[in-house]
Amino acid sequence: MTSTLGIVTLSPKHEEAFTHQLAKAASSFDLEVVRFSPLDLKPASNVIHGQKFKTGKGFEASEFQIPDLIYDRCLYQHDAQSKKAKPIMNWLKKYPKTVFLNTGISNKMRLFEQLRLLPSLQPYLPVCSLLTKPSDLINLVRKGGYCKIQPLSQQHAAPSCFISLRDKSLITVQLNAKQIITFSHSEEVERWCKKYIGRSFLQFFNTNDQKDVIFNEIRIFLIKNSQNQWNSMGIHTKPSVENSLLSNTQNSIHVVAFDHYLNSLKPHIKELLLDDIASIQSSLPAFIDKTFSPCIEFAIDLLHTNEGRLFISNVRSKPGRSSFLKAYPERESQLIQTILEHAKSMMAEEKEVPYEEKTLHHRSSFSK
Repeated sequence: MTSTLGIVTLSPKHEEAFTHQLAKAASSFDLEVVRFSPLDLKPASNVIHGQKFKTGKGFEASEFQIPDLIYDRCLYQHDAQSKKAKPIMNWLKKYPKTVFLNTGISNKMRLFEQLRLLPSLQPYLPVCSLLTKPSDLINLVRKGGYCKIQPLSQQHAAPSCFISLRDKSLITVQLNAKQIITFSHSEEVERWCKKYIGRSFLQFFNTNDQKDVIFNEIRIFLIKNSQNQWNSMGIHTKPSVENSLLSNTQNSIHVVAFDHYLNSLKPHIKELLLDDIASIQSSLPAFIDKTFSPCIEFAIDLLHTNEGRLFISNVRSKPGRSSFLKAYPERESQLIQTILEHAKSMMAEEKEVPYEEKTLHHRSSFSK
């Protein structure tokens, strides 16, 4: 019997090409794919005015009931659409006749606080604190090292900002790979910082007062197979010229496979990095399983310094795929197959559970 897999996003353009390829492959797994926005749901009738995939035609406008299985790919902004969508998604997660393939992280700072309870991960974790007023940021930057502003909700698409102190007076903010701004007075920082207060937190990366530290960004992409085992789909990096907190020479974002980056390292730094990554991968997936239910995939974002220090800077429960597929374009079909195999196995399990018991599937945790 064919089940329905619903892919929910705030915009049908989000991951459009990947969603199309996934929908094409779904029929081989007895899955029918629909896509919709939370705002397409009409709660009074439980009917969704979304799009249904038809072989040879693609996605077409259609009306359908709430799908058997929902794959949540919503990334929220601080806008009216997101404010309307969130309560609808919360309602859907409690709907007893459907199950979610994945869940999101509602508070990243609390996530890092929980991670610090794991001795094996403590050496890799930055110190975190809530951003309640501009002086929180200014005082932290003046300690030396480097600071990062992150949105509290990991479901938000808001970018992170890197901040450092230069020449004991200039505060440098790297907004993205191409945009860096510099403040010479605290008042300027305070005005800029106000928009982040109350919805962001700070991470402090202590680099032992090293000057001109260069951070290389590493992402580990993990996904669950149909046997509920975590597998690494791949590791990719962004070279230092793209990520340096102190460089103004950034060009277009360039993504490379991990082996290329490893070959550029000194032997002792390479060995240390591989040991650190092995330690992180042996601890984090088990933590994710205990804390989030359900979860099919996540990405670990790491910052690696030119001196060999490694930090965990982010854990994403709804990781983007564009960078991963730039590094490993040949793995797209494997990624799609793994998602669909897991979806099919989840539906097989859910059919054995009575509707009245399904609400127990969603554990009470800080991720809700």
